[in-house]
Amino acid sequence: MPNTRLDNLYQLLVVNQKYAMMNWYERYKELTDQVELIRAKLIAGNGLKDNVVYQGTIFENVDNPFDEFMHRFIKTEEEGGNGVSSNGQSVVSNKLFNGPNTFKNDSGFITAVENLIKTPDSTTYEEFKQTWNNQAGAVDNKVLINRTAAACYLDVSSTVEEGKFNTLFNWLQQEGLIGNYPGNPYSWFEKNIFTVQEIDVELSINNGDKHWRNIFIWRLFEYIGNPFNLKKQIIKYGAPGTGKTYSAQADSKLQFEIWKTEYNVTDSKYEDHVEVVQFHPSFSYEDFIEGLRPMLVNNEAQLSLQNGIFKTFCIKAGKWETDMYKLDTDGTFNYQTDTISDLENNAVFEPLKNTEKYFHWKFIFEQENKNKRVVDALPPFFFIIDEINRAELSRVLGELMYSLEKRGTAGKIKTQYASLNTADNCMLQVGDPVENNFQFFIPNNVFVIGTMNTIDRSVESFDFALRRRFVWEEVMPNILMLKGYLGEKYPQWQELAESLKKLNERILAEPFLGRDFQIGHSYLMDLPYSDHLTAKEVRQDVWSNSIKPLLEEYLRGTGKHLTDYKEAFGLH
Repeated sequence: MPNTRLDNLYQLLVVNQKYAMMNWYERYKELTDQVELIRAKLIAGNGLKDNVVYQGTIFENVDNPFDEFMHRFIKTEEEGGNGVSSNGQSVVSNKLFNGPNTFKNDSGFITAVENLIKTPDSTTYEEFKQTWNNQAGAVDNKVLINRTAAACYLDVSSTVEEGKFNTLFNWLQQEGLIGNYPGNPYSWFEKNIFTVQEIDVELSINNGDKHWRNIFIWRLFEYIGNPFNLKKQIIKYGAPGTGKTYSAQADSKLQFEIWKTEYNVTDSKYEDHVEVVQFHPSFSYEDFIEGLRPMLVNNEAQLSLQNGIFKTFCIKAGKWETDMYKLDTDGTFNYQTDTISDLENNAVFEPLKNTEKYFHWKFIFEQENKNKRVVDALPPFFFIIDEINRAELSRVLGELMYSLEKRGTAGKIKTQYASLNTADNCMLQVGDPVENNFQFFIPNNVFVIGTMNTIDRSVESFDFALRRRFVWEEVMPNILMLKGYLGEKYPQWQELAESLKKLNERILAEPFLGRDFQIGHSYLMDLPYSDHLTAKEVRQDVWSNSIKPLLEEYLRGTGKHLTDYKEAFGLH
């Protein structure tokens, strides 16, 4: 039965970013397709040094096809590696690789390579590895050895660094995403085959594409190495039109779906877990946290304390932590490290099992895996701030600087209007109720995602203290993504990707402009034009309607003209 959690992860890590990885995919597929063609010639009785082996391949018309193939297949240290993966820290000197009696000129090594290509299995893999390590002066280049094997056999993944693969393998087993492995625990090759087979069974949205499946396995490793829950405050910044707000919403929605699947929650909706607000120069602390606002009481206007949008959001997201704080009066339970099992076995939390009053706890106690941390099980809530730098941030956030850094009830603070709070509008009441000690905190399960255009001069509103409380993710114009998108959706317009690339190169070369003033790829995506238009017609419309007005604003007062930029975009 397909695993919905794996499908959601595939959607997040591959489908949503497929265009950005298209260059890797195409290079990976190119090499494995060439190996497939060469395999047929070897099985027919030819040898790797025979030129006939390379007929019909990309190496056919080069001076030394064998040398070119072996360099790409095994040695290359170019950016992106041989197409399967990068070489990491593994290198083989030209002397060792090209010497008269070593590596590619050694008959035993050539035979091992031929056997691996013809029949890639654990036996030929081990023979190839042994032959490699027997070369004079060779070191155990595991990455290059495994990368070569992965180029011959798509049923092993492109995660060729054994330490990284084992980290992923263990995580997949701990999470129950693959079954128990019965084979040799020390064989990268066999564990890889097992992992790939298990994922093929569990993954339903891949459509049988082995290259994307293997890229997904690598992306899973990157995901567990830098999981979303470590990024509680993120700023997505960059040039206009790079899809910052779109990606914030798309990523948060997929993260929510991943949480739902992992914890078997069926009755929660993403729309109830997200809030989007756009900052502007008049946005204030009173709008964001709380403040005195006029309201009608008996047909008379009176000032009363009203909660702002962020405080209201945090009260909703923080009810789990508030419950634990109220019940654990001695503060002995640490929900940052303690598990669901610890929660169940702690007598002070017995009231939480009363599902009528604490119904929001029900799904946590129903979890089969009791070793999950309580903090990880809490539902994620996403607060997206568009144009975050357009407000006067020190005034809007006030004392929240402390709570952003120290999450949960451990970072509780008194707000500016704490003395006016009541039990009805407060977030947390601390100590004796008679003292009216009302405090605020930012829950651990709240993710704050801000977006900002770096060309906006109000970027200076981020002081250094505030900057270090956020993870900064630059979102740049992605020409590869645009090329892949146009190639799939509108192949007749694909040349527009190159036009945007050349325009941005011209902008980068202009001292008055530069990196932050580039044109984002979204200006050429989801275009509202008939697909019967030619690329030239679309280029002219995009220039007139979107790019020209933007560049005119950029260049206002500089004395510069648009002619060079128009030509760079492909218009004359």
